[in-house]
Amino acid sequence: MTFGLGDRVRVRTMNPPGHNRAPRYVRGHVGEVVRHVGDGRFPDESAVVGSAAHREDIVTVAFTGPELWGADAHAGDRVHVDLFVSYLEAPGERSDGGTP
Repeated sequence: MTFGLGDRVRVRTMNPPGHNRAPRYVRGHVGEVVRHVGDGRFPDESAVVGSAAHREDIVTVAFTGPELWGADAHAGDRVHVDLFVSYLEAPGERSDGGTP
């Protein structure tokens, strides 16, 4: 799936075996795509097959402090995380089977 600048996205709630580049503290949280980084060798495969791993788009997603840490977090805080697009889904979808 491709996401554009300004799109709201949810980081998939996942716990795959092996290597993964989606920080746990953003999994399941909603942010906004603020930049297209380009593409990179997909690290989940690269750890196993090296340079034969496929390339995938990377975007920067901005999260607010309250989204990540709750109502006591400063509303002006923002955390930017570069994520592979396969780690993301539309906010109305839930890869973990839960409700949004």
